Amino acid sequence: MKKDKRKSAVTAADRPGAWARLSRNHLAVAGLVMVGFILLVSLAAPLLPLDDPNATNLADRLKTPMQDGHILGTDQLGRDMLSRLIWGTRVSLFVGLVATAVAAVIGSCLGIVAGYYGKWLDNLLMRGIDMVMAFPYMLLALAIVATLGPGLMNALFAIAIVNIPFFARNVRGVAIGQAQSDYIAAARISGQSDLSILLTELLPNVMPVIIITISTTVGWRL
Repeated sequence: MKKDKRKSAVTAADRPGAWARLSRNHLAVAGLVMVGFILLVSLAAPLLPLDDPNATNLADRLKTPMQDGHILGTDQLGRDMLSRLIWGTRVSLFVGLVATAVAAVIGSCLGIVAGYYGKWLDNLLMRGIDMVMAFPYMLLALAIVATLGPGLMNALFAIAIVNIPFFARNVRGVAIGQAQSDYIAAARISGQSDLSILLTELLPNVMPVIIITISTTVGWRL
């Protein structure tokens, strides 16, 4: 018995960590380096010697790459394309990450509550989610922006709203199964409140689904 315990302990100690497993996947490492480089350049945009991305100069319009100091050339209004690309990346990252975070928080809360309580509350929340999902994605986003008015923050809210159903549906599907588990029943018997069970018992077990949905949603938004 002692030998088996020692053997299992040694096996667990010799198991490679997450970074070791990641380093073996060369494509994953290359992708991580590319994403890190994009994030670094976009965050360092204010410190880089870039032209004003909105400054127009008709005398320099439609310059070819590497001409007159414009690495990627200029557009039809004479604006530097490299500067616009880098500064535009900052805006895209901001909108994508913030909108996804808002959708993840609201959608995950709806999904966990619907899966945990079930019955009429589940039906009510899911029918509301179904109504939102019945509209075409882009049409709904454009309708929200048209209602709120133009602007970066309004576009952010529109993107967040249309992504809430994806989180709610995914999380609810996992939460329904977890809500019937023995550890949830044990938590109820021990006298834990519903809020405590949702935050300390159910949320950690649906977190992998939330993380996966966040990663895919951020990719779509960018």
